[in-house]
Amino acid sequence: MRRRTVIAGLSWAAAGWPLAPRADEPALVVALWPFADGNAEGHALSAIFRTALRDRGQTTLRIEDRWGGADVERTGVLAAEIVQSGPQVIFAFLNAQLSALSALSRTIPMIFVGASDPVGSGYVASLQRPGGNITGFTLYEASLAGKWVAALKEAAPAIRRVTLLSNASTEVRRGNFYSEALRTAAAALGIEPAVCMVGSAGEIEPVVADLGQRGDAGLIVAPGTFSEANGDRIVALTAAHRVPTVFAIRRFAHRGGLMSYGPDPADAVRRAAAYVDRVLRGEKPATLPVQAPTKFDFIVNLNSARALGLEISSALLAQADEIVE
Repeated sequence: MRRRTVIAGLSWAAAGWPLAPRADEPALVVALWPFADGNAEGHALSAIFRTALRDRGQTTLRIEDRWGGADVERTGVLAAEIVQSGPQVIFAFLNAQLSALSALSRTIPMIFVGASDPVGSGYVASLQRPGGNITGFTLYEASLAGKWVAALKEAAPAIRRVTLLSNASTEVRRGNFYSEALRTAAAALGIEPAVCMVGSAGEIEPVVADLGQRGDAGLIVAPGTFSEANGDRIVALTAAHRVPTVFAIRRFAHRGGLMSYGPDPADAVRRAAAYVDRVLRGEKPATLPVQAPTKFDFIVNLNSARALGLEISSALLAQADEIVE
């Protein structure tokens, strides 16, 4: 009953722009994160967000965090509570969070990080002129699938099959954002491509175990809320089943994954804080262009390569921005 009451009460909150705070009240900014409360990575990004706002002179803001984890239902409930609270700006990290929020308000300003296809998803009219209440910073583009496949093939020349692990509930285009680029890159390298949708953490191990039994397969872990929540589990399983794996999220290469290639989320969060500041000072999301990452990092974990019996070529190591030993 409580959830019905909350959602039913949204109509008045979503009908107009959020009320300006009284002179004696600080402006409210609420952030919705794809991490569980207490998650170290989530709290580190929250601290970066707060520091970036403070550095821009926003010293009296009231900033609140909401932690939805990979739970789609909980994320929806939190999104409803956030919209009902009437903040001056909402910050959404990753697509599943923005999807839940944007469905409830087209008036409250929202700044996102990580919605990879904002035009195709209907969040903005165009990248240059978003046109509504939403703008922000993408993290990944579909063509990255080609980079991931090429890195895997060079690191493990014997692979004949590559599987993209994805999640339809939380990722862009129901998990199929990278599929076409994956198939194109795999065909060019003579590799059989596959996309595997997993709906829960319990479904990951059978997929990894099957790849391990093949002995000639590699894995790509698509970025998103699901992989943020389950990355450590995937690292452990791919090590146990000896499956060469490339992650989009950089920290999992540091935690034992073979490789990662992707942007720095901390940089994107800092840039998003600048947009939040500009909106609080009177600019409209409609006129702030959606921006892409400016730098991607390739990280190779040599310890993991040795454990898998792989000898990483000097050519591939020369491309690495960071080598974990």
